[in-house]
Amino acid sequence: MDIHNERFVGLNKWALDFVKSDSAFFRFEARTHIYPKGQQERLNILPIYNSSIKKEESGTFYHGMWNKRPLYKYIFPDGRMYFEKLQEAIWSSGPVLFTALVDESGRWVPESLWTEEGIKA
Repeated sequence: MDIHNERFVGLNKWALDFVKSDSAFFRFEARTHIYPKGQQERLNILPIYNSSIKKEESGTFYHGMWNKRPLYKYIFPDGRMYFEKLQEAIWSSGPVLFTALVDESGRWVPESLWTEEGIKA
């Protein structure tokens, strides 16, 4: 009996770095302990950071052997959007899935494409 596994490799390193932005300040968070007798102890105020690039489900999915996996869109602060798209699916005891980025016109972002060597590795 053969056992098949589905492996989702996803984006290459360049693409992951591209959609992982510098953190942007989001808010301050103040922490306070309140004790049963009403005494309060203010702890520290911490800055909270979020990514300046938003990652959202794009509404498209990869339907694999057993799983339905969402593909994402990345929205940049200037309004540009990039979408994750299946580039290649090879078979190695089950599908191995490689994704890359396309721009709003549907053109591949060349640096985000997996090389043949990267796929075979």
